[in-house]
This record gives sequence, C-alpha cells and structure tokens, in this order.
Amino acid sequence: TPWFQSLNAGFIFMLAPIFAAGWIWLNKRGFEPPAPTKFGLGILQVGIGFLVLVFGMGLSGAEGQTAMIWIVLLYLFHTTGELCLSPVGLSSVTKLAVPKVVGMMMGAWFLASGFGNYVSGLIAAQTGAETIGGQIVDIAAAKATYMDVYSSVGWVAIGIGVFVIVISPLVQKAAHGIK
Repeated sequence: TPWFQSLNAGFIFMLAPIFAAGWIWLNKRGFEPPAPTKFGLGILQVGIGFLVLVFGMGLSGAEGQTAMIWIVLLYLFHTTGELCLSPVGLSSVTKLAVPKVVGMMMGAWFLASGFGNYVSGLIAAQTGAETIGGQIVDIAAAKATYMDVYSSVGWVAIGIGVFVIVISPLVQKAAHGIK
C-alpha cells in the first residue's frame, strides 16, 4: 500500500514537463485549448480513472483482489487530470483576479481544494464494509458496494467534464479571452 502513495508524485515528476511542453507546442500552432476546456478534460480523466478501476474490480475473482495495474492506471488518469486542473487553475486565478485580491482568490482556490477533500471523505465513507478483526465479512457485498460507488462517481465526473467542455466557449468569452 505505501508504494501506491508514491505513484501520484512519480507521475507528476514524469508527466508535468511533458504536459507543459505539450501546451506550449499546441499554443505555437494555435491549437491550445482554453483553460475551461482543460478543466473539463481534467474532470473527464478523473471519471475515466474511476471507471478503469471499476472495470478492473469486475475482473477480480471471488476473493475480491484487484490487480495492481488497475490501481496504477487509476493513479495515472487521476494525475493527468490533476495536471489539466491544478497548474491551469492556479494560473487562471492569478490572471483573472483583480490585482488587489489575488492572494485572497488563491486562498479561495485552496479552500475549494480542501472542500473537495472533505467530499472525497464522504464518498469514501460510502464504501465502508463490515469487518471482524480487520477481515471483511462479506467480500462479494463489499466489492459490489465499491463498484457501485466508484462507478457512480466516475459517471458523474464524466458528465461534469463533458458539461464543462460544452460550456467552455461561454466561460472563455466571459473571461474576455484570457487563457
């Protein structure tokens, strides 16, 4: 389990330069998507990550153990989604905020991130399973609960991501062309 905690940081170290170079490459050719579209792409990737995990869980046997590759892919999709959201969002806040309140707006950005962590805790609470001595009592029921919760979160995220991409031109217009 501790090994998985390093995946996000490792993927960020490996992929952040590629994403940065990719945005610059697209910009030079006039194809860089605006920030709202990048947000939508990021949310979409988070949803795909959850659905990839659910798919992998569906392949697991009666013992309920999911192969590590599905967890690695979950982290990969979530990290690429984060790379579409976090640096772009921080940049957008500094560009769009009135200069006198940039610090407060950055604080609001991080407050929203904290609220997201709170919501993720509520979602995780929905995946609780009955245990005795640290062992899950009904593996099939626990697996069904995990798959139900994570597939719901995945589909909702995909829906939100698509919605954000669709309204991106309107949001971009409201931002007065600031990328």
